[in-house]
Amino acid sequence: MKTIKKRGTYTPLTSLHRLEFILQHKSDSLLRDSLGVGFGQVQIMQALHRSVPLTQRAVAVKLHQTEANVSRQLQLLKKKGLVNITRNKKDKRLRETSLTAKGQQTFAKAEKILSAQHKELLKMVDDRDVKALDRAVSHLLKAL
Repeated sequence: MKTIKKRGTYTPLTSLHRLEFILQHKSDSLLRDSLGVGFGQVQIMQALHRSVPLTQRAVAVKLHQTEANVSRQLQLLKKKGLVNITRNKKDKRLRETSLTAKGQQTFAKAEKILSAQHKELLKMVDDRDVKALDRAVSHLLKAL
């Protein structure tokens, strides 16, 4: 097993946590200013975009979030006309969610905004380093 070399008080994984936090914060601000939705809401929209309809529980599991958090975010998205929330016909206790046409359009815009942000950030890093980072992160995700 490889040991993680420390750089000062940080390990590479600590740096990844910090990078994730900063990137989410900047993405959240950018999306709120541009579209009026936050990064967490866009993550929910992404889950719905890929496979609909989904129960709120399925969205929470997919995003590794609590059902309560997903429910709150879905209610905000519903108020903005971005998602539909309906009762399951077979099991009335379950609520299924899907993107509205407006939600699909907003999600497409959000993807473009985030893609441009990521492209701009990655310009600062050598292509070989980007590929190495991608491989390393992929291995870590598989291990989890």
